[in-house]
Amino acid sequence: MKTIYSEKQVHDYIYRIGLESLITSDFPYSATQGAMTAAQVDAPFELWQIMRARALDRLARMHNLMRQATLSGSQVNLPTGKTRMQLDLLGYHDEGLFVLELKVNKTAERNAFSELFAYSNYVAEIFAPSGRRDITNVLVANIDNEITRHAFLYDLLIADREVIVYRPVWDGTLDTLRFEPYIPNDQDFRRFTNQLLSHDAMSCVVASFDDLPGWYDSQEDEGSLNDRTIEYLSLVSTYAAQLMEAEGLHGFCFMRKPYAEVGSYYDRPNSLIICAINPFGSGDIGDASSILAQIPTKHRAAFIETPHWGFNGRLIRIAQRAVAETLQYGVQSYGHTALWSWMITSMIETVHNHKFAFRPTGMLREAYGSYLGSQYAARMAGHSIEDRSLLQGEELYNWFQAWDFMERCGFKEIERDYSPF
Repeated sequence: MKTIYSEKQVHDYIYRIGLESLITSDFPYSATQGAMTAAQVDAPFELWQIMRARALDRLARMHNLMRQATLSGSQVNLPTGKTRMQLDLLGYHDEGLFVLELKVNKTAERNAFSELFAYSNYVAEIFAPSGRRDITNVLVANIDNEITRHAFLYDLLIADREVIVYRPVWDGTLDTLRFEPYIPNDQDFRRFTNQLLSHDAMSCVVASFDDLPGWYDSQEDEGSLNDRTIEYLSLVSTYAAQLMEAEGLHGFCFMRKPYAEVGSYYDRPNSLIICAINPFGSGDIGDASSILAQIPTKHRAAFIETPHWGFNGRLIRIAQRAVAETLQYGVQSYGHTALWSWMITSMIETVHNHKFAFRPTGMLREAYGSYLGSQYAARMAGHSIEDRSLLQGEELYNWFQAWDFMERCGFKEIERDYSPF
């Protein structure tokens, strides 16, 4: 926003006339445009398209809230000891509070999100039980810097913050000032999602444990597990998913129990399997080249590899905790990493096991839920969609439907060369 006005003049004008006078346009995408429509159901799709639809729906909701929001504080001083912090604008909307940061020049824009979230976190501490969705983060800036645009998409999709950006639009005088929502382009969404579902991106761990006769065991009835075994072991997967969500992990977990005829292949008959996108394995190493060039050569390999393997250890701890805190006190589980490609291509894993209590988390939960929603919408519109339960929840937690989703996203195609058979 090239302006003859100072940032304080713009700030004072915004506070005086309010957001209802500045945010006057509807969100440029409706809910039906954002979602996958029934007409698209038979067309190939990519994960970025689903994530884009989800993001647009969230931005539309925040935009509608901000149109009716009330500015209640200006240049609010935040007591921080000797350090001076001043929040530009503070207010409330129908679902909570918001903080607004105004950046007029391009140089100041580079620090926009660090300042915005610092203020937001300060306010959140006042209301200690508040979560990341209780305070909306609003940035008003031209968002000309690439680093700022990427930071916005990261916080929206990965960190799952309530964040929206408005670009100031005007004809040179303050009385023409309006705020237009910034929408990332398709290339931005591709960059953040297309490389996530790949062999190198996925980490997989297994926590195995023994049967507990009378509670969960390996008895089968005409090839199916007994109901009590499914019920009790499903508790493990459900709790593991909650732990994953609490740590911001994007993936899924499920229970595995081998068929009777291949039971001897496994040391222990029960396994909780956790698979998640490893943040240190999903990116192109080229993206980190500028940083690596500034690190002594002797540390470069460890700088990349140590956090990658450390993430696997983190998953093992979560898996073992889930087993320990849901089954009998003192139960022992044995954790190890597993090759993702083996898990989804080997005959032993994909065919000769009972797999149940599938629980998606994070971005994959959002994407898979949207995918299933589009399938049900298509069936309602008269398209032929087979093998779907009347209840969506049964499909959301169904391993085989999840496998179909991953295949359509490209997992199977990517991993085929890794098959041991």
